[in-house]
Amino acid sequence: MSHLKVNNVTMRFSGVVALNDISLNVNKGEIFSLIGPNGSGKSTLFNCINGFNRPQKGGISYNGSDLCKTASHDVINTGISRTFQNIQNVPYMTVLDNVLLGAHSRIDAKFTLSRWLLKSYREKEEALALEIMDFLGIANYESKYMSGQPYGIQKLVEIARALVPKPQLILMDEPAAGMNDQETHEIAKIISEIRDHLDITVMVVEHDMNLVMSISDRIGVLDSGKLITVGLPDEVKAHPKVLEAYLGEGFNA
Repeated sequence: MSHLKVNNVTMRFSGVVALNDISLNVNKGEIFSLIGPNGSGKSTLFNCINGFNRPQKGGISYNGSDLCKTASHDVINTGISRTFQNIQNVPYMTVLDNVLLGAHSRIDAKFTLSRWLLKSYREKEEALALEIMDFLGIANYESKYMSGQPYGIQKLVEIARALVPKPQLILMDEPAAGMNDQETHEIAKIISEIRDHLDITVMVVEHDMNLVMSISDRIGVLDSGKLITVGLPDEVKAHPKVLEAYLGEGFNA
């Protein structure tokens, strides 16, 4: 069953083709990784899915919703959330309040005030946030201010915030960027558990090939805006064009 459909998407910026006729599907319940050199179009594709960019050609749909006609702030209501390569945390707020920012999709004009003023609303959302923080192993950081927290904790807060809206699909943009080997191992475990225990489909952009090969059901490879191949990890690892464009002869999974 197809979960996300990208059909013949082309995206240009001032004449530069960032995505060139891209088509791929992400199936429900899989971990799908997108790899490629810097500038290959990975984050641009994420931005098109997320509604930040509008492709000049093609379409993107998710469970029947036309994402090309969905405002970026409404994409979360289709069931898609996202983490970012550059951490988006607010330093002068507590860890818990940073996580609770992810609940914004449940705010509407009628209930905005009651959500923050009525104790029952706050308690319900805090309980959900703390459950997710416990799942990620950061529940004991709830009352600490974000400022000064270790980089690894900040990355987990970013993931927690994306999980609070209870998405069906999470887009993770370089979740292991800047992490050491132990932290990268933990992130790999978390990504697998998000799929296995929370029943959330995961689409990952990542440069760490050992991480990608260890967690992915399928991998898509971009180079200069073109999709070279989509396949199983072993197939992608052995693909001659992938070796030439990205992995290199010295790659060892």
